[in-house]
Formats: sequence, C-alpha cells, structure tokens
Amino acid sequence: MCLEIENRTFQPSLLKTEKPEELYQSTKLFQRLIGMLEIAFEQGILKTKPHIIRSLVKLDKGNEFKIEGGINGAKNFKRIKNIDSPNYLERVDGCWFDFSIIGIQNPQSIEIIGFNFEIRFPDHVPVKFLRFDLNLPGHANENLGMRFHLHPGYDDFKIHANPMSPIEILNLFLYGFDIPEKQRSS
Repeated sequence: MCLEIENRTFQPSLLKTEKPEELYQSTKLFQRLIGMLEIAFEQGILKTKPHIIRSLVKLDKGNEFKIEGGINGAKNFKRIKNIDSPNYLERVDGCWFDFSIIGIQNPQSIEIIGFNFEIRFPDHVPVKFLRFDLNLPGHANENLGMRFHLHPGYDDFKIHANPMSPIEILNLFLYGFDIPEKQRSS
C-alpha cells in the first residue's frame, strides 16, 4: 500500500527543478537555506547567530553535491547537545536541529536524491525528536515504498509521509513547531 501511495503522491517537482528562475543550481539552494536561517535569526526565531550559521551550513559542490547544516560529516544519533562547541542550529525556545542534503547537479537542474532533517525538542517535551528522511535510491526502504518517511521520536519507528522539499522542511523546523509552556494533562 505504501508504494502505491508514494507513486501516486511523489511529485518530482518537489525534488527536481528545471526552470531557470527556480533553484536550478546547488549554490542557489545553499544560498536560499542560508537566507532562510538568517531571516529566522533577525525575526527572533533562531538563536544561532549569522556568522555561526555561515560556519555550520556548508556546501560541497560537484556533480553530486552535499549541503550540511550543523552535521559536520556525522549524524548525531546519540542526540548529545554539545554546548561548548555547538554543531547544530538552535531556536530560541531550546529546539535544535541539523540537516544533510545530497543531490545531483544536472546542466539545467538539480535533483535532490537524499536527505535527513532532524529536530530535537527540550527535555520537558515528551517526544524527544522528529526526523524526516529521504533515503538514497536503492535503499531497502525504497522496496517498501517508504523512501520518504519520518521518525517521530524513535529511530526504529518510521511512518510513511508525502514528500516535502528541503525548503518546506526547514520552514517547518523554523516556524511550524510551537512548544507549549505547559503540557496538556491526560
């Protein structure tokens, strides 16, 4: 069933651009992500300062490109928040996140072939993290129709989801999660 849903809802336009006015180069996508983060800082959403943003978000250009935001080459599966040497982007409410995007630069377009975006929540929030994954082609999850999926607080638990672009996910991380001051009682 998941494969049928993914085939029906997987819109290549979310992950591939061909129009010149869109993000048709890895450098354009990189600049857009940096710009979104800097605007979030100016709006008081992001705690990470612009000069730190620019040191954490990196582009490795080439035919196959990689954009990393705070990962520095290794995923933080232990979810350890290193305050002395932060390698993550932090919101003012204590949420912190990082991301990695892999794509292919074609002559007139870019194609996003894989990514992961993970946001971690403050200690008082029952769900500790939420991760969005687009596995690389050929990954075992592709056979299950779950190349794009999310992990709601547990690495071994995944839920099929409709594909979202990196821009949409970053926007969600910046503006889409309000952490309530008090948890609702059961």
